[in-house]
Amino acid sequence: MWISCVILVLAAAGYALWPLFVKTDDVPSAAPAETDADYLTARKTALYRNIKELEFEYKMGRLTQAGFRQLEKEYKCEAADILQKLDMLNALAIDASAAKARVIINDDDKTGACPACGSKTIPGKKFCADCGARLQ
Repeated sequence: MWISCVILVLAAAGYALWPLFVKTDDVPSAAPAETDADYLTARKTALYRNIKELEFEYKMGRLTQAGFRQLEKEYKCEAADILQKLDMLNALAIDASAAKARVIINDDDKTGACPACGSKTIPGKKFCADCGARLQ
């Protein structure tokens, strides 16, 4: 009787602990790889939050005016740098997508293309949906 109980406990323990010993190579990672834009956006959000908290601390009287101005200046300079980097990344992404669109448009026939930006147009429309230029 006691042997069957021991076997039952060992089987239950083996079943419960089995996932700890199994190698899982095909399980995808929980977090995707972080891009530069993701990092900069997260940093920008943190800086905005820090500026708001800094203003709160100053209004509560926990910071001197000189200390507040110095920290505010540092945070705002860093935020401006991050915004410039984000703008450059966005411009590069737009340029890349525009170049890709031009290749696709050049592969098609030239009818139905906007004279200003070269994107495809919808037949019967008077203005380009992408840039707003007047169509002929």
